[in-house]
Amino acid sequence: MHRRNRHTLLCAALASSVALGGTAALAAPAAASTAVPAPSCTVTPDPEGMFVIITGEGFTGPRNLNDGESTEPLNIDADGNFRVQRFQKDVSYTVLAVYEDQDFVFVNCEISEPEAPYTDLNSQ
Repeated sequence: MHRRNRHTLLCAALASSVALGGTAALAAPAAASTAVPAPSCTVTPDPEGMFVIITGEGFTGPRNLNDGESTEPLNIDADGNFRVQRFQKDVSYTVLAVYEDQDFVFVNCEISEPEAPYTDLNSQ
């Protein structure tokens, strides 16, 4: 009888440690996923209309940039950022994952307003 009680206590202790360990394991990825911002991409036209600057943040490499006709590899830095200049102004840009298992397989770039050209008010 004494052996059966010890076995029951041991099984209960193991079951509770597994349950608590599983809860801690489930909570850790949820906390980590909220800390990482979603990747974003912005297309900013040059004030004179000669080119666009495409910037992105929050990406993991490798990635490609697609303009609807061509695709080129992006150089993503250690912080997940990139910046490229392109002369195709009136196209939609998309950042594409190279591998199928990467998060955010494609991210459409949003167009922002061009920066106003610099005007020296003292020279007028």
